[in-house]
Amino acid sequence: MMETEFHKLAKALEAVGTDRFFERFTDYLRACLEYDNVIVIVFRGSAEPHVAYKKIYGPDVFRFLEQQYLPAAYVLDPIYHMHINRAAPGLYRLLETAPDNFRRSRYYKWYYGRIGITDEISVVLPVKESTTITVSMGRDQSSGKLFGLRSDERLRAHEPIIMSLLEAHWDAATSSVDISETPGSVVQDLRSAMSKQRGVALTARQAEVALLILRGHSSPSIGLHLGISSQTVKVFRKQLYSKCGISSQAELFGLMMPILERHNSSKPI
Repeated sequence: MMETEFHKLAKALEAVGTDRFFERFTDYLRACLEYDNVIVIVFRGSAEPHVAYKKIYGPDVFRFLEQQYLPAAYVLDPIYHMHINRAAPGLYRLLETAPDNFRRSRYYKWYYGRIGITDEISVVLPVKESTTITVSMGRDQSSGKLFGLRSDERLRAHEPIIMSLLEAHWDAATSSVDISETPGSVVQDLRSAMSKQRGVALTARQAEVALLILRGHSSPSIGLHLGISSQTVKVFRKQLYSKCGISSQAELFGLMMPILERHNSSKPI
């Protein structure tokens, strides 16, 4: 007899507070939404994210996780910025939360394009002042399709149960998540590193613009985020490229990524 989501929900409830919770919880989620891969990531402050659980049913979309996403690339990811901005608890589609030029950004092509994820829905739950649990369910190129409207609606019908289960597990097992918070400003560290390593003195605004470009924001979107006009953004972008001796987003990405990789290192930049 095939297990229903109710049987799998019962097993998840039994596992609250134990090491088997995320395995059973994500199994319950898959009965609600047929995903190809899933990953549970806990963000705390600006520290390197903690991967609590992951599973794939197709190609290894997490093959760059340890070497590239966790050390640095996460600071450009829309889900991380939902954590930083303390987004409301809920279910979110990746492209609904991402910047307007996200699909065209160097980061999207460099990371999402290579791993093959084509669609993603994430559970986002802020649990403390500086901590967020995220559960991201993805579709990859092997399935050849996005999450449909009916699938999305089916999952959202379970949202109150999903959030309550996560909260209950966190309350019961907070001590099992062993990650340290290392507060720090990416903008400040970027400016310091560019000055020490490249002899380039960026203003705070130029560094902010650089990070927003890398995350996939267009000039109008950057203007809205910073409270300045699109024309002013273009001026900052021109100044930034000129100071760095570059002429494209690809060159900016290649210049900044080694610095971002050291942002969460124990060694000072």
